Amino acid sequence: MADTGQDKENNMANTTFNGSVRSENGFTKVTKSSTLGTFTDNSTYSTNASVGGTLAVTGATTLTGALTRATPVNIIDWDYISCPTPIVSSPTGEGGAHGVLADGELFSMLFPGLNGQVTPAQCSMVGAHTVAAEGFGVVGTIPATDTNNTVAGLNLQGDAATADNTGIEIVFGGTQFGGGAACTIGTHAMTFDATFHSVDYTDQDAVTIGFRKAQEFDTSHGGILAAATGDPGYTDFAAFGVQSADDVQIATALNDGARTYTDSTQATAASKNHRFKINVTSGGVVTYSHIGAAVMDAGTLAAPSTTAAYTFDDGDTVVPYLIIQSTNANSAILLKSIKITRTPGISYTD
Repeated sequence: MADTGQDKENNMANTTFNGSVRSENGFTKVTKSSTLGTFTDNSTYSTNASVGGTLAVTGATTLTGALTRATPVNIIDWDYISCPTPIVSSPTGEGGAHGVLADGELFSMLFPGLNGQVTPAQCSMVGAHTVAAEGFGVVGTIPATDTNNTVAGLNLQGDAATADNTGIEIVFGGTQFGGGAACTIGTHAMTFDATFHSVDYTDQDAVTIGFRKAQEFDTSHGGILAAATGDPGYTDFAAFGVQSADDVQIATALNDGARTYTDSTQATAASKNHRFKINVTSGGVVTYSHIGAAVMDAGTLAAPSTTAAYTFDDGDTVVPYLIIQSTNANSAILLKSIKITRTPGISYTD
């Protein structure tokens, strides 16, 4: 605060009091400007306390009342080498048969993270999942260090070996309606960074990450991305990745109206990693970057050769989503790493 006529400065040495020190209006720790002579409040101690800096507590502490804190910036930080295999709920649909799910039926995954945190994920089956399908688990020989050619990771192939147009959509950190994954445009910024590997990306209709407005799952979405035409199901979204064979493309829709499908003119490479990253600012502006044929989480990301401008509306609640949709080919699509951040965290009260 500024030094006013009511402020009186007393220069005192260190003072030790024997007994309590009382004040009717609290205590304030200040810093004085050496040039202006003005005072800045750093910390205040009264009925409520505000600490400017790090608070270190030694010994037992008793808190009375509600504790308000913010969720971590990292929604998920997982990779197939440093983290345990994700835990997948039993894929048993309404028919009751183990391993059998109908199109659109839901199940969940838990991703153990780098720092011991566990991130839930809501999953929706795209197409039927039969007992012949590959399970959703980490496959291949896990090395100490990833290489561009390492054929290992979380296999999201599902039932592609026996049926066409099958796959999975995953919302990380919450549900299709938001929850812990919610990003409110105008308040939060979010990043989504993922590395994939496939022996043949032409066996995939969609290997895509992005942000979409919080709404019910729509299993037609991946097929529309691949076809680059038609109603994409979601009213507002920005998606980036493999869309139609091995082409790197961008797809967007705004307010259930304007839809764009943009070919970056770039492609993936067979039996190589490909890393995709998509960002949305608190102002809703979406940007894209990627790199092919590089070690997981490594290399210098660059914008697509051809890109597309897109901005979510202020106040929209969006969620980070991943969608895999494959052709009828026994070709694993491996998720090697995923990191999603949201800033700032969401405040909540214990």
